[in-house]
Amino acid sequence: MISARLPAAVVLSWLGVGQVAPLPPGDPSAQMMTYIFNAPESALDVRYDYHWEILRTALEKTREKWGPYRMVKSGPMTEKRQANELKKDTGKLTVMYLGTQPEFEKNLIGIHIPVDRNLGGYCVFLIRQDRRNDFRAVASLEDLKRFSFGLGLGWLDVDILRKSDLRVATGSNYDGLFEMLLHRRFDIFLRAAVEVLDEQEQRKKEMPDLFIEESLILYYPLPMYFWFAKTIEGGRLSERAEEGMRAMIADGTYGRIFDRYQRHKIERLRLKERRIIRIENPLLGPETPFGDSRLWFDPQTYP
Repeated sequence: MISARLPAAVVLSWLGVGQVAPLPPGDPSAQMMTYIFNAPESALDVRYDYHWEILRTALEKTREKWGPYRMVKSGPMTEKRQANELKKDTGKLTVMYLGTQPEFEKNLIGIHIPVDRNLGGYCVFLIRQDRRNDFRAVASLEDLKRFSFGLGLGWLDVDILRKSDLRVATGSNYDGLFEMLLHRRFDIFLRAAVEVLDEQEQRKKEMPDLFIEESLILYYPLPMYFWFAKTIEGGRLSERAEEGMRAMIADGTYGRIFDRYQRHKIERLRLKERRIIRIENPLLGPETPFGDSRLWFDPQTYP
């Protein structure tokens, strides 16, 4: 990791970026570390509450050493725009939560700790009530190829599913994808185990035909990391966050927050009892921390 105490020229050389003007002496922003993150896509969008609590707790853990900080919501952005804002270091976003891909590993700084312990890689099927019996005989990837999947335009999962020859339809609006499912634009809205219960609960009055399929998991390793700009400040922000996250893992705080947000989902979805169909994630590189089992959720070993 980049040391906050390294001279600026050394850090810039390591990062491979050009010289930047120093902040004026006494500028408050030189002390206040600011984490600007993507706002929810709608009032019903609570998909990332857990992840930002992980970051907030990591920053609290490091307050004594690193000092004050702010977490500020940006305007809602697509995943593609988030990545572009960070890559260009526009200041409109300073931290992004997204799955890894080679371009990010090359152009951004990532903390290689799967924030949700890869629970998001265990995907269940949001379907229509009238299709609830259509999946009982599904036992293989070939069986799944009979169905079409719905995902958001630009989501990393689109490429992952298509690499396994699964049919994918995309929509440009998160809330609109639920409407597309009900209007039979696709058969399955693929949802991470961390998301689907909240999504169904929030919409059950307006969309009573939404149904969580009860027997299957489509699994692929999808480590979701916090990403930062490849700059001096991005290096500082990432180093502080990683230091806090590793302290949380060591003292058990990380596991307790995970349990508080996720245990009821794991149990209600009966993940341990479901049939798992596995596919590969071709976007993963050698930096993926498969060697540390503490970082990865497994329904068969989860207590």
